[in-house]
Amino acid sequence: MELEKDEVIDFSGEKFSSFSIPCSIGLFIMLFAAIINMIIMVAFPGTFLSIYISLGIIIIFVLYYSYLLTQNPGKIRKFAISSEEIEFTLPNIPIFIIKWTDFEKIEIRMKKLELKPFILYEFHFMKDNSDKTFDISLFHFHREKIDQILILLKDYSNKMKKEFKAVQETIVSGIVEVEDLKI
Repeated sequence: MELEKDEVIDFSGEKFSSFSIPCSIGLFIMLFAAIINMIIMVAFPGTFLSIYISLGIIIIFVLYYSYLLTQNPGKIRKFAISSEEIEFTLPNIPIFIIKWTDFEKIEIRMKKLELKPFILYEFHFMKDNSDKTFDISLFHFHREKIDQILILLKDYSNKMKKEFKAVQETIVSGIVEVEDLKI
């Protein structure tokens, strides 16, 4: 008999290789190819040289971006919760599993950092003096999926009679503002 289990699954694309070229540079090169094309058409009327050069540049960029997209299409991220345990599965990070008997309180801290608008979620599973933590960010799950995870955790915490607390920490000019997170 399998236990009732709720899951949140997110499929997100991975970062491209460090050798990737932003689309704006690709568009700039296309503009440059068009200008060169016009110059060649004026300098050598009646030849197909300009068309071959333009098509060659376009084909190189299309093949390059196709190669990048097929190399790392994305990996599955999963959050699973049941009346037995909580599980986070993320690529390149060991699976985090904690049983409901291993903690008495869940505290979630959402930290907004000044680096870009970067948001980090710290999950603290506490019992007496022990504290097991797990961090996720918007790199791991989309915002809607994180909201689903928080709602599921809150609902299961009430069901399992565990204390649940969620706060939002915002750093403004070196001052940390803490307020309850609305779930």
